[in-house]
Amino acid sequence: MLKKVNMSPPKKILLADDTYPIRIMLEEILTDAGYQVITAEDGEQAWNYLSDSRNKIDLLILDLLMPKLSGFEVLRKIQQELGGKKFPILIISGVFKTPKEISRLRQMGADGFLTKGSVIDEILYRVNVFFCKVPSKKRRHPRVFCNFPVEYSYNSHRHSSYITTLSLGGCFVRTLKPAPEGERIIVRIIIPELKKEVSASGRVAWVNRWDENRKPNTLPGMGIEFIEIPPEDRDYLEEIIRQRLEEEKLYGWHS
Repeated sequence: MLKKVNMSPPKKILLADDTYPIRIMLEEILTDAGYQVITAEDGEQAWNYLSDSRNKIDLLILDLLMPKLSGFEVLRKIQQELGGKKFPILIISGVFKTPKEISRLRQMGADGFLTKGSVIDEILYRVNVFFCKVPSKKRRHPRVFCNFPVEYSYNSHRHSSYITTLSLGGCFVRTLKPAPEGERIIVRIIIPELKKEVSASGRVAWVNRWDENRKPNTLPGMGIEFIEIPPEDRDYLEEIIRQRLEEEKLYGWHS
């Protein structure tokens, strides 16, 4: 006799953003990841949903610059009229991201920060961390999120794409044309903030190939393990990783 498995309902997310392409993109990403997403196209719609006691959510993703009511005004109303928040709040913005501004958002009840230029990997991480325990085991090399152009070559093949994670130990290249697993590879990463290019030799440690039936969180690409990095290029990598880790202290304070 088969034992009945009780499936917990999907976590419910209210997504408030007045920019249509951003709202649709986030809705699709989060829905594919298994979340139930309710959208609001301005602050007033978001507040009307939140202030109705019949509506329950597990996470609010809140844009700051919206018509009718701004995200700042929604945060104030949550504090003043709901007696404080009863759900975590993830701010999304392409403007307000200085340490002083983020500190202000934190004081107003926000729990994390997401830039509108974030890649899918980072979006899913910042949302998932509210519902999943982060393993306490630390990586040998701290990993940071990024969106850097990359050129990679192997066995006379050359391709261009971008990387979404980076550490001194390796990177993840988002691509539909990965090299075979175990293949030796050369990568050249362009770092706009430093106006530098860095090169490294490595090997393909693992591959996620494109599959229409793949798990939503399994993005196509390949994980590169660095084998050799020129000393000067390693210094540049260390600097950009240090900068991104400092940002993480601001953006990911909820964890």
